[in-house]
Amino acid sequence: MEESFVTVKTFTFPADVTIVQTFMEMRGIENLTANRLSYSLGEIEMQVRSSDFEEAKAALIEGGFAKPEDFQFL
Repeated sequence: MEESFVTVKTFTFPADVTIVQTFMEMRGIENLTANRLSYSLGEIEMQVRSSDFEEAKAALIEGGFAKPEDFQFL
């Protein structure tokens, strides 16, 4: 059974996605983007394996790409 991917962050600007993807890959966190057709409109979702969600969340906070309160609703 394949593991599902979950959205860990949503971006408005395509350039931000590229930077954060590289940051995550350097930490060994596989990621993909959803809503590629929306690149010019924003709402680009970065997704990670559900088992990597906590690690990805911590990496985003550590890298300054998110704040702890960004994840309080989860």
